[in-house]
Amino acid sequence: MFMDSSTGVELVMNPPYPTGQPVLVLDESWETQPEARLGRTYNCVVKEDDGSIRIWYSVDDPANDERYVSYAESSDGIHFTKPVLNLVDVGGTTANNAVLPSMIGGSSVWIDPNAPPEERYKTQTKVYSPEVWGQFHMHSSPDGIRWKLFENVRIGRGGWDTQSIVFWDPRIGRYVLYTRYWVAKRHGTAEGNESYRTVRRLESDDLRRWDNQSIVMWPDEVDLATYETSVPLRPTGPDSPHGRVPMDYYGALVFKYPDAEGGVYIMLAHANWCWYDSELVVTSVRDDLEAERQETRTLQLPSRFDTRLSVSRDGNSFQRCGGRKPFMRPGPEGSFSSRSIWEMPNPIRVGDELWIYYTGANWDENGIVDPAAQSRLSGIDRAVMRLDGFVSADADYSGGELLTPSIRFSGRRLELNVDTGAGGSVW
Repeated sequence: MFMDSSTGVELVMNPPYPTGQPVLVLDESWETQPEARLGRTYNCVVKEDDGSIRIWYSVDDPANDERYVSYAESSDGIHFTKPVLNLVDVGGTTANNAVLPSMIGGSSVWIDPNAPPEERYKTQTKVYSPEVWGQFHMHSSPDGIRWKLFENVRIGRGGWDTQSIVFWDPRIGRYVLYTRYWVAKRHGTAEGNESYRTVRRLESDDLRRWDNQSIVMWPDEVDLATYETSVPLRPTGPDSPHGRVPMDYYGALVFKYPDAEGGVYIMLAHANWCWYDSELVVTSVRDDLEAERQETRTLQLPSRFDTRLSVSRDGNSFQRCGGRKPFMRPGPEGSFSSRSIWEMPNPIRVGDELWIYYTGANWDENGIVDPAAQSRLSGIDRAVMRLDGFVSADADYSGGELLTPSIRFSGRRLELNVDTGAGGSVW
């Protein structure tokens, strides 16, 4: 929406509504080991030209020291099947739906419009295998199922240990990459004690050499001041002993909005809240899998995610929307998404709706499970919103008026996306 002027009109962010009914959980025999869990931040969805919807999701199994990517498919986006593909050994058998092997950090599958058919699908992730620990690998595939290494991508310092987004941008005629950038002494990107996450953007002509780096989302002065004076529970900022800030941006889903003339880029940035320290007695099974043990740890809390909406015309300079209120937030206490939500690339259109698939989990960044739940829970759900309804121009009961610039369009009529209620009108 372009507005030259308005009277009695307010721009309002419109969060989607989660259905609360996961379309995918870990329920197959090879997925239900005692410590197996759905990866919270490494899942993705693609809608094919025939209308079918495909999900790639990560499974973490610390008991067997495995992390792998699996595949599911659906004709309606609600009921998914997990085909047995016999491609990857999981727990001593290939009778499963895994498509990428152990210790691949996750997936962010996208379709490369410039690639030959045998490399049409791409995905990229950090790798955790001992022999190549920490490398950033891009894989390619002809069908989204059979993958091979495409490139060991080198993008410089700053880390990339979360979901990374890549797509071809015809507006600039280059590929773009959005990934994490750590401002931290250990990454050689900070001179002092600073330690916080931001989102960076890079460009490439060939997916191998990347340049033109910029930081596109970071905790700014407003974010950093959130708890600086009102809740002095922990020293924050670059001069504090640990250099941590009350919140930072763990990662971001960025996509170019389809059918928008020129360029409209949507960012759903994942705000990570960690504004006070607390000593808690926690049960650990990761270091000694033979028996549980308890230990006292200093944890950064509340250690939860919610999502911020931002918009851009060039994919570089983003405007934050909604007064920094959450675009999506964790579910109620006791639910499968009570501690973490992570939107999956990319939202898909179904009729006059936009479906945003997301991963929900009831444990926080420290691994602590919601005490209101009976067990560890996670799943992939849909959040549904009106098509093009991220932000609307709202008027109150007495009405409002807005004036747009001159609009050129093809065809014989102009359609408005309007909800007036039962008794309203537009004229």
